[in-house]
Order: sequence, then structure tokens, then C-alpha cells
Amino acid sequence: MDLSHNPKEAIRQAIEAKKAPRIAKIQTLLTQIDKLKSEIEVQKQELKSELIETFNELQKAIDSLPEPTRSEAQKILDSYKLSSLEFLGILAETTESAIINALERGEDIQETITEITKDLAHQTIDINVDAKHIQDISKTILSIAATIAEATVNYADEILEGAILGVKQGIRKSLAKFDETIRFTPDEARSLIIENYETILQDLPHIHEIYMRTIQEVAQKSEPGIQEKILSIAQRNESLFERLRMEGEKAIGSLKKRFEEFIGEGAQVKLGTEEAKRLGLQAFNKAKQSLHNAIKGAKDAMGK
Repeated sequence: MDLSHNPKEAIRQAIEAKKAPRIAKIQTLLTQIDKLKSEIEVQKQELKSELIETFNELQKAIDSLPEPTRSEAQKILDSYKLSSLEFLGILAETTESAIINALERGEDIQETITEITKDLAHQTIDINVDAKHIQDISKTILSIAATIAEATVNYADEILEGAILGVKQGIRKSLAKFDETIRFTPDEARSLIIENYETILQDLPHIHEIYMRTIQEVAQKSEPGIQEKILSIAQRNESLFERLRMEGEKAIGSLKKRFEEFIGEGAQVKLGTEEAKRLGLQAFNKAKQSLHNAIKGAKDAMGK
């Protein structure tokens, strides 16, 4: 390489010559990425449409069944729908409907809302314990609870505490399910583990802090009175969030072991508002049944 005549220009040309083909390749790849993103979004929308169509067909078939088969089939279908709430875009509407149902019944409001939000959080998070996913689900549910609390001042404390504790319990339940899945049925979690290993490994030990930050974010966006209540409830129950950390650390141990084994092997459509209301009622009824069983069990125990 001759730099004797014009070193500045010679150096520039040498560098540009080396960069040019790589930059062109990168630009081509970026264009391909944009096209893939568009195609993925189209596929997601088509999947939503097909899934909703399938749900509707199954619902028609269930409606024609005799009892008690119909009730049992309805519970199964509703369970699948509840686990698809975020994907279908109706988690917020279903949460709102379920909490309003609890308020209208007016019995054991805090306990019922705890059960409702626990089930909704757990069903929607499932074994996808990616921190951002958990944050998004938690924020959606807690934001709806805060909005309803603003409009229902007399029950604001019950709504907010029920939701904060319920979502926490739902996260714990999902962490426990994730741990159980990677220990006993690892193939179900294979792609999640391999694709998100580093992120999950980094975030799970701090899941209690992540949830606390999510609560604080919801509080900051709420009106002053509700903000104060949310922060007070979170601070009062801060010690309980430590259980999230313990559950996260337990899952980390199983995750590391299973990941090593895997590596060793070489490894815009929405359901209607009425449907969201019906699912909200179903979530409410499920929570009430769980609460009823717990109360009955306690009374039976005291009577012995």
C-alpha cells in the first residue's frame, strides 16, 4: 500500500474500500429485517383472526351440548381464552369486567379481587417469565385497578391492595410453573429457554424489584390520592415481595441445569367487548369459587 504521495487520501480510500461492501451487505440485511417484521405482523393478525374464528366455532359446538358436558367444555374453552387474553388484546377489558363484577356483588371485595388478578396474571404470563412480558401484564392489570379505584373511592383500598397482592401471587405461580416445566417437561420450554436464556438469567433474581418498579410506575400515572394509596400498600407489603425473589432464584437453578443439557444435545383483530365481559365474569366466578372453598375449609377446620 503506497502512502508516499498523498497519505491522507490513500488512507481514506483504503478504509472506504474495506467498508463499502460490508455496509452494502448490512443495508441489504436491514431491508430484509423490515420485510420480515411486516410479514410477521401479517401472520400474527391472520393467526388472531383464525384463532377467534376457531373459538367461535367451538363456542357454537359447546352451546349444543347437553349438561353437564356443556359446562365442563365451557370451562376448558374459557381457560384457553383466558390464556390468550394478551395476544387477543382484551386483557384490560376482561380485568375491568371482572373487578366491576366483584364490586357489584359487594362481598369479600379485596379477597375476590386478589383471586381475580392472581388468575388473570398467571394465565396470561404462563411460563413466559421474560421480565418485559411480566411488566406489561402487571402494568395492564394494575392500571385498570387504579382507574377503577379512582372512580370507586369507597372501595379504593380494597381494589388496590387486592390487585397488588393478586398480581404478585400470579407472578409467583407462573415462576413456580416455569420451574416445574423446565424440570419435568423441558421440551415445552425449550425455545423460551434457548432464545431468552441470558435475559431470564439476568432478570429473574430481581423480579421482586422489577414488580415494585412496575407498581411505582402505575402510581406515578395515577391521581395524587390513588398514588399515595398504591405506594403505601406497596411499602406495607414489601416483605411479601421477597417471596418473588426466592421463587425466581429457585427457577434460576433449574434453568441453568436444563440449559446446559440443551446445549449438550446440540440444540388488528379483537374479540368483542361482550366477549371480554363474559370472560371477565368467568374470571370473577372462578375467583369466587376459590374464595368460597378457602372460607369453607377454614370454617370446617375450626369446627373440628
